[in-house]
Amino acid sequence: MLTGLNPTRVVGVPMPDAFNNNQNNFSVIEGPVWTGDGLYVTEIGTLTSPPPARILRMTAAGVVSIALSDAGVNGLALDRNGNLVGANHKDGAITRFTLPGLTPMPIVSMFGGMRFNSPNDLTFRADGNLYFSDADFQAPAVRPQPKNRLYRVAPGASAATVIDENRTEPNGVTLSPDGNTLYVSCSDGIYRYPLAADGSAGAGTKIAPSIGASDGMAVDCGGYLYIANSNANSLNVVDPSGNLMGTITVAGVQATTNAAFGGADHKTLYITVIGSGTLSGLFKVEMNVPGFPY
Repeated sequence: MLTGLNPTRVVGVPMPDAFNNNQNNFSVIEGPVWTGDGLYVTEIGTLTSPPPARILRMTAAGVVSIALSDAGVNGLALDRNGNLVGANHKDGAITRFTLPGLTPMPIVSMFGGMRFNSPNDLTFRADGNLYFSDADFQAPAVRPQPKNRLYRVAPGASAATVIDENRTEPNGVTLSPDGNTLYVSCSDGIYRYPLAADGSAGAGTKIAPSIGASDGMAVDCGGYLYIANSNANSLNVVDPSGNLMGTITVAGVQATTNAAFGGADHKTLYITVIGSGTLSGLFKVEMNVPGFPY
């Protein structure tokens, strides 16, 4: 399954304009999500804190455009109504962007009367439960929240509840195909949380002990995780139990940041990266298994 895979660069992501040229052609692409007729990604600037961020859209035919020039987001996901939702480090919130116009509306913006530090990634279960990580990578100098936490927002709720406040820089968030397990990547590895029928989470346990600092994740139909390596140009692939099955290398880039399945058959694995010039942006590789979301 992991032999002979050579990801190729998707031309046009990032778009060659002042947003990244002001950074000497350096770019951070993140948050890939497939919507059925195209792919959305975020492009994050690095000149200020919090950094500017915009949303780019690539059609199924490969045409790239700016979907929202000032979004302030990192990770992206689709809610059960098909709206784009972002982890908003600019406002310290989880923000819904109603398609097609991407009109912003906060879903949850505070905990304990203060904004979140720097929401990083998020995922929705089929029943509407929202799970998101709040690190402090792009947080204000004075942290609004005393701890970096993992949160849940129940369907119909307007407030977040804490799942875990003892993880180090919680980052990527994804679910098992059956929705019964939540996976979270952190600066010290990967953690797994059992989920009850109502969406509440049990205690987290560390899996895949050989994997260290990690970023965003994708999952295929068999429950295998494709985990961006924060310190290398590869994805670590682990089975549902956390056994390392191999890696997918993106030659020449600084590091991978995230991954998502897409395409008409959901067998195209899109990989976002950090890098400069032609070694920046978005890469893709064809897989022999489909992945989520369907």
